[in-house]
Amino acid sequence: KAPDHTTICRFQNMLNAHTPGLLTQFVELLIEDEHVDLKSLYIDGTKMEAVANRYTFVWRKAVEKYQGKLKDRMMKELNLPKDSTLKEVMATVCKRFNDIRNTCSKLKIEFVYGSGHRKTQEQRDYEYYNDVKQKFENYEQHLKSMGRRNSYSKTDHDATFMRMKDDHMRNGQLKPAYNIQMASSGAFIVGVMGSQHTNDLHTLTPFVEQMLAAYGSRVKNIVADAGYESAENYAYLAGKGLKAYIKPANYETKNTKRVRNDIGRRENMQFLADEDAYVCKAGKKLIRCKDRIKRFASGFEDVNRVYICFDCKGCQYSSQCIKSRKNPNPEKKSLSFSPGFETFRNQSLENIASEEGINERLNRSIQAEGAFSKVKDGLAYDRFRRKGMKKKVADMMMIAMAINLNKLHSKIQNNQTGIIEYRKAA
Repeated sequence: KAPDHTTICRFQNMLNAHTPGLLTQFVELLIEDEHVDLKSLYIDGTKMEAVANRYTFVWRKAVEKYQGKLKDRMMKELNLPKDSTLKEVMATVCKRFNDIRNTCSKLKIEFVYGSGHRKTQEQRDYEYYNDVKQKFENYEQHLKSMGRRNSYSKTDHDATFMRMKDDHMRNGQLKPAYNIQMASSGAFIVGVMGSQHTNDLHTLTPFVEQMLAAYGSRVKNIVADAGYESAENYAYLAGKGLKAYIKPANYETKNTKRVRNDIGRRENMQFLADEDAYVCKAGKKLIRCKDRIKRFASGFEDVNRVYICFDCKGCQYSSQCIKSRKNPNPEKKSLSFSPGFETFRNQSLENIASEEGINERLNRSIQAEGAFSKVKDGLAYDRFRRKGMKKKVADMMMIAMAINLNKLHSKIQNNQTGIIEYRKAA
């Protein structure tokens, strides 16, 4: 007899706190048997739909918009100062509501409802301020549930609305989903992490931290696609002594005819090192005017150099050089770039262009993307069955161990030994 669904659910809930340790121990066994060495981690991410209603979205912009409108309306009605904060307005509304409630209690006013009954002014005021108070509390609760995200689902608060590749109506609309990260090595899945970020850019640092905490100094190389490229990620990997094999975002387009013929790009201008300036096609100089510091949420700071030409009015190349939507007739050309980021990018480009880098990229495309192919296509697991981040990560780790067991069994049956590593054909 098949076990009841509550028995399966109870078993899953018992495993939630233990799955990270189980996966790590399994990988340690693979290392002992020389199936995995963790020298290179092949990282990739995918979005998986949450078990939540697709139309229970709450958007940060909408909540803040209606919250601000309600605040302005109450400031006007209660004659509050224009510089009153949201907390002060909410406190005043609560005080007014409490005063009216006490008044109704003292006067022993009996509330009436339905047709044929006339409400007293006290009852009307009570209901009005109670409604306003509830709205303020709901807005605060929405923002609290949202955290730093821009959206969340009412039926699964941990789910964020993300644009998926396809949906049930095949129109690519937003769905409540999670960004699942996986790391592979030797054709085995060695790490899983769940994220609420809509893209992979902000997931690399916490994921690598998780992998280093589990496996320590065994990790030497990080191989990922262009979605992970940023100055912050490059600097983090360099600080940890890890070699980055990250495909630059402009890798496919930098040698195209359109980019090579774009006279407005910095790469196509002459650089004067002694003057620290660029010369455009018209022979005019873009001088370095300032340095702009870009601060990331993690505290990392990146310096961007800003170059400006103030003599673009009437230039015959201005329409080709300056492509500004805000100002159709600009009088100056500006460009900015980060020298630190360019240094990291060039180093990563050199890494992936080497023979070792070509093989690392080949393994990433087969192992990292192949892992998600097994999950979504092989196991038909393209939507979560449980709610909450911890439960979803636990489910993905159990699936990862199942795939690893299947892979290990296949290697034993085929008498395969050593670490699986793919190489480009000669």
